[in-house]
Amino acid sequence: MVSTRSADAVGEKRAPSDDPERQPPKKQAKHKEQLELETGEGGEVGLKKEDQEKGWQDGDGQAKEAEEAKETEEIKDTAREGKTRDEGEKTAPTKAEDEPEERSARPERQSGSKASPGAKEATDVKSPPSGSLTEPKHGTLERGHIYFLYRPKIDADEVESIDDISKFHILLLPKSKDKGYSHRIIEVGKKKLPDPGAKHQVIWGLVGGVGDDRSKLKEASGAYSYETKTRGTRHQPAARPAARGHYILHSPHDTTADDPSRDRQRDFRVYLAYALTTPAGDDFGSVQREFGIAHEDAIGLQVKDPDVESTNNPRAAGIPRDRRAQYPASLQSLFSGRRWIPSNPPSFLDYPGTELLLISHPHDLSEAFGPDGDKVEKQLEGEAARDEVGKSEAVKELGMSERDTEIEALEGEWA
Repeated sequence: MVSTRSADAVGEKRAPSDDPERQPPKKQAKHKEQLELETGEGGEVGLKKEDQEKGWQDGDGQAKEAEEAKETEEIKDTAREGKTRDEGEKTAPTKAEDEPEERSARPERQSGSKASPGAKEATDVKSPPSGSLTEPKHGTLERGHIYFLYRPKIDADEVESIDDISKFHILLLPKSKDKGYSHRIIEVGKKKLPDPGAKHQVIWGLVGGVGDDRSKLKEASGAYSYETKTRGTRHQPAARPAARGHYILHSPHDTTADDPSRDRQRDFRVYLAYALTTPAGDDFGSVQREFGIAHEDAIGLQVKDPDVESTNNPRAAGIPRDRRAQYPASLQSLFSGRRWIPSNPPSFLDYPGTELLLISHPHDLSEAFGPDGDKVEKQLEGEAARDEVGKSEAVKELGMSERDTEIEALEGEWA
């Protein structure tokens, strides 16, 4: 048989086809799995259980994947090095040390069990206090103080930018006449908040610690040293405050929420809105801007069904099932087949291991609050103004002092 292929074509490779149906079977399967996020009329995000999880990504493609991979490597390095002070354990190079830090930092659920390597979370509450909301509602659901904290990398003598940071946290101190003191520590992925005013930026988060003991919070945020066989004594600097403010968890009123034809749970979207008290005025600087902190902002909050496996997020995929949030039936039933739902009621946040989506809000603060937006915004700003404190008072609430805490960040400068 005589070939009809020209001499010029000999040795040339056939160009890959963009048509999914002409791709190899594996690529066809991957293409079918790339489903889009379901977005409601109010901008909320939801995924069915059968959908592939993409909510943790902010849609920047390969560049973001590379950034996530780099961050995961940093977490692995920290996990290999970290050990608790209380147990006095020494680090030995083992296979377990290659696990992501989320696995080791999750609080133990069984009393008397041994802390995992690197665990330093302030967790002593296994279930939400009595009186917590168990049904979604509209309006202002919770208010209190909010702190933004960061922890430098191990053995970091100086912090000059966000690249020298190992962890970034949101600390919520809810105000309640019934429950007394309580705190929640939320780890923020990518070590920053969604960009204020971004049209639709999504960042993954995790409830790492929940407790009602102020001393445990101080211990969890303090500095500590530990020994390794390969590098000797290592030092983990204490957490440092970057900002303090007043916050509310608010679900805007929606007259369509009770319409039987609507997906009721998705209409109860909730925002974490805050107004800073410290730093104020001219002290607001580069530290706050790099972390994505604004003078005031609203961030959408969604929680993930813990029974659904994470596939595309390397940080979430490493969380063992027994370290995920374990909700009571009253909360678990609210998912109704969805991967992600609004964090309403706030008692979702009372469970360590709760996975979150932090979603940017592109509009003015009042617009996030619905029909009564102007009134709610003025109330939030008024509470923040009455609660404005200086740097010394800000760290005192955390059980810290200027003597043992780097507070330059509260003046807008890295420390």
